[in-house]
Amino acid sequence: MKLELNLAEELGSSLSDGSVAAEFRMGRMDPYAGICSQIVLDFTGVRSANSSFVNALVAGFMEQHGPKVLDQLVFKGCSPVTRVLVESAITLGLEKHERIA
Repeated sequence: MKLELNLAEELGSSLSDGSVAAEFRMGRMDPYAGICSQIVLDFTGVRSANSSFVNALVAGFMEQHGPKVLDQLVFKGCSPVTRVLVESAITLGLEKHERIA
């Protein structure tokens, strides 16, 4: 099963609130981590995002579920800036996961 989440459609084109991202992750991503073979985070239509939002969404997911979810996650429609934020969030989440593991 594949879960595709279009962030612009669900949350708007400007993604800047980390608490909104954390709530979205807990409600729309975490429950599917062990169920879906693929979770697509589609950034198409997102004009801006900041590290607070991306860290709460991606780093939080990585911290909770560990490196095994990298096989499930697909990032689609990322601008160059968003891509850098996502890569940093993945690294941060994996570092935090290692500390608690």
